[in-house]
Amino acid sequence: MCINDSVARKKPISRILVSENTLSLQECTSLIALYDRYSELTCSAGNKSRPLHYYTLRGVDSESASWLYGVTLRCKEKIKVYLSTRELFVESLFVACLLSGDSHIAHADNERREKRRWVPNHTPKRDYTGLAYLNDDFTGGELVFPDLDVVIAPKPGLLVGFPSNHKFVHAVPKVLSGKRYSLLVWFTVNSAEAMQV
Repeated sequence: MCINDSVARKKPISRILVSENTLSLQECTSLIALYDRYSELTCSAGNKSRPLHYYTLRGVDSESASWLYGVTLRCKEKIKVYLSTRELFVESLFVACLLSGDSHIAHADNERREKRRWVPNHTPKRDYTGLAYLNDDFTGGELVFPDLDVVIAPKPGLLVGFPSNHKFVHAVPKVLSGKRYSLLVWFTVNSAEAMQV
């Protein structure tokens, strides 16, 4: 784990991978360009940006889709080694852009609170989460783990990996200015739940 100026914390980080330079600056720039090019094709005028997922991209440009999938496999290996997991499989992936004013409320990726208990949500097959950041020319939009007193400032090439359950509830405060680009990848330990490529 790389603890650096990207991470503000009050307690030691446990079971959160923070790895700088997992993606090169060229890869980050290429992913942003890919998002911008294909999001124009999938969004109508006046609508907010939508995530660009592998299947949308695959239908338009198989070379870019294959390259993107290869990037996710590199992220998978880092998470697998750091978190000492058995084999991982890509469950889904998105390239996303948050615009000024966008945020994500505190949540877990595979569970939800119901009557003071955590229960499986609509994506219970997600076992591990990987977030690779593509830029830092925006304000706000940090990755916050409120229960763990951890705040991570996104920067190009930074990969953050963690289990997808309620012990790793996370949020993104409002982006105050600019556009925040990221590659989101969820992994499963069940090969039957793997994304079909």
